[in-house]
Order: sequence, then C-alpha cells, then structure tokens
Amino acid sequence: MRRELRRHPVQGKPGAKPSNRPARMPRVGATRPPAGGSGSGPRHVRGLPAVLQPAWFREVLVELRKVQWPTRQETINLTLVVIVVSLALGLFLGGLDSLFNWIIEQTLLS
Repeated sequence: MRRELRRHPVQGKPGAKPSNRPARMPRVGATRPPAGGSGSGPRHVRGLPAVLQPAWFREVLVELRKVQWPTRQETINLTLVVIVVSLALGLFLGGLDSLFNWIIEQTLLS
C-alpha cells in the first residue's frame, strides 16, 4: 500500500470532525476481569478448574456464546431443503447416467 493512502492511527475516518477530548488511556495497573466472570477467583467451565483449561478453549466458548443459533423451526426447514435438493440432484444425475449408458449400449456395443 502506498504511504500516502495509509491513514495515521490517530486519524479517524476521512472527512470526520476532529474531537477535542483527549484519547482515553488505561490506568496503570488496571486489568479487566475475564469475560463472563466477576474476576474473583478461577473460572470453571463444566467442572474443569481454570488451570486445566487452555486459553484458546475459553476463547472458543466466549465466541460460541456470541453465535446467533437458528431456531428449531429454521433448522427443520433448512434440513428439509438439503434433503429435497440432494434427492433431486441424485435423480437428475442418475437419469443422466442411465441415458448415457443407453446411448453407449445402442451405438458402441450393438
């Protein structure tokens, strides 16, 4: 990327009005409690102490809580769509296979 196209980290969006308030700096020694907890002791996930849980495992659980899962009816409808499309495609490909098989038998093998 060309240097003149890069935006400086302090700059906002192009054309935005500059803010008069200073940037917020974190306080020295301030820490955030772990996501989903109060920060008062080791977190437990389904009976495992925090010592036995790798960091990526906790992060995966945090991300899975953010997922918007489909409702039961949406899941049923989408499953039916997949089954119908799979059957239709299978019948179509089976029909093409039978057609090509018949053509080969009539032309090459007679």
